[in-house]
Amino acid sequence: MSEQDGPNAIPLEGGDELGSESHEVVRVWITNNAGSSVWIRAQVLEDPRIFGYLMSDTIRHAARAYATTWSMDEDEALQAIVDGLAEELREQFGDITTIQEGSLN
Repeated sequence: MSEQDGPNAIPLEGGDELGSESHEVVRVWITNNAGSSVWIRAQVLEDPRIFGYLMSDTIRHAARAYATTWSMDEDEALQAIVDGLAEELREQFGDITTIQEGSLN
């Protein structure tokens, strides 16, 4: 694990082969009761709509991960994730702070 990965990084062993054409687009961390830290490399995907497709695919993977980790129905997990996403987008519960404008934020 590199110093930048953090102490509780997700191990990548056994996953797809990441070569020179692979690019990390999003990194998200949470800290108990302190909110999230989010980095986005927007220059990798010029069209924000493509970023939306990537997030949709990510949410589908998350539903499966929740279903298998917590022994719940995958459709119920997906609906709960979508409900949480919609609620957060509607309510805007917390402020966001940009660390690196136009770069990794």
